[in-house]
Amino acid sequence: MLWSKFARRYMFSPKSHSVINIIVSVSLVAVAVPTAALVVLLAVFNGLNATIEELYSAVDADIEILAERGQTFEADAIDLDALRKIEGIEAVAPYIEQSVMLSVADRHTAVTLRGIDSLYCDALPIASLVGRGSIEAATVDGDIVLGYGLASDIGAYNLGSEVALYALNRKQLSTLLPMSGLSRAKVQLGGIIDSNADIDATLALTSIERLQHLANYPDRLSGIVVSVAENSDKKAICQALEDSVGENYKVRTREEKNASMNAILRMEKVAVLLIGALIAIVAALSIVGSVVMLITDKQRDIATLRAMGADRALIRNIFVGEGILLTMLGTAVGAIVGIGLSLGQEHFGWVGMPDGGAIIDSYPVELRADDTLLVVAIFLLIGIAVSRLTVAHTLRKKRL
Repeated sequence: MLWSKFARRYMFSPKSHSVINIIVSVSLVAVAVPTAALVVLLAVFNGLNATIEELYSAVDADIEILAERGQTFEADAIDLDALRKIEGIEAVAPYIEQSVMLSVADRHTAVTLRGIDSLYCDALPIASLVGRGSIEAATVDGDIVLGYGLASDIGAYNLGSEVALYALNRKQLSTLLPMSGLSRAKVQLGGIIDSNADIDATLALTSIERLQHLANYPDRLSGIVVSVAENSDKKAICQALEDSVGENYKVRTREEKNASMNAILRMEKVAVLLIGALIAIVAALSIVGSVVMLITDKQRDIATLRAMGADRALIRNIFVGEGILLTMLGTAVGAIVGIGLSLGQEHFGWVGMPDGGAIIDSYPVELRADDTLLVVAIFLLIGIAVSRLTVAHTLRKKRL
């Protein structure tokens, strides 16, 4: 198109006033810097979310099966072998949970203790979180594995420390002799879990048999964890599980369990994009100065073009195209810089975490094509809109 040739010529040819060259350069930088910053910011945001999800995937199953009513159900009420045959399922493991009191010497704390077996480690990579000791201390020996924070709270600092467990014995409760309704067991600290503060402060594991005996809940379970194969159709697997277990049980995915947290994360991402849009508007204002100065500089050219028969639409499109070229060039440079910085951080870890005790060495980054394209689209649309409004107003004001 004719107007695009003029726009490219005006963009890259020397201007009659050096100050216009400076303003154009500043405009390019003003667009490129926030574009790069927003690309990097979204990459870091995605990286942090992925890291958090990876950490909690060690304790949150892909899918859980729970009783529709009540806290427990009969262990033989669900055929685990039948569940394992469903396409897409990698592992299935039962567990039981009960509120207990942990005691070491004169220090006590209440915790939700989870009883697991060796199959549990196939469904969840819980063993990878154990920093000292082993998960087998819980699943095989019937001892206890605690999060680092929880172990510190009760003073169980060393492996082999004796820990007393107290739980309600639901079949021996008595209002006359309330102490008779408590079951007590002594176990050893067989492992320390070292993950993040939330997990370390709450996670406590022992064997299913130990907890069933302590709470006098023989052959009872609290739930079943299910691990699904990567890239499997989780919705179809949930439907198959619901058909298998029946209406007395509910099937819940990790996303459903953490629905409120996921909603907050989505809102935070939208907020980041809105802030980015505001920054894009501010950055686009620098284009206003460039376009206005260029129109002022090219008034003789405009008069010549009008004398040669150019209509108002052509003149307008030339300078709108100038603003669009400025926006495209600045956005392209910013996107390339942002992608380069993100990939560099992802592979080389240039920026480390400030806390030396962090579970990761550097800020996690996950660059996503859809986020990068969205940033580019936001800056381009705002730049185009500002260019059109600026050119129309300036030409009308100068009566060109």
